[in-house]
Amino acid sequence: MTVTIDINKNVHEASALLNYLRTLNYVKIEPEELSDAEKTAIDEGLKALAAGNYTTNDNVQAETRKRYPNLFNRHV
Repeated sequence: MTVTIDINKNVHEASALLNYLRTLNYVKIEPEELSDAEKTAIDEGLKALAAGNYTTNDNVQAETRKRYPNLFNRHV
């Protein structure tokens, strides 16, 4: 029997379920396939990186805070 389940890996419980399923010897987890668009985006990013066109995460965070300060000053 083949069953397809869409699991949001960003949800802790869903990730825990996936990890549990991986421990079962009778369950086969097939890796996700990347779309052509995703493969192209990755290739473009790797080419940009090789050409020296990149920035640090700290710079991205600083620029994001500068452009969108209202997103970082909210009280929950």
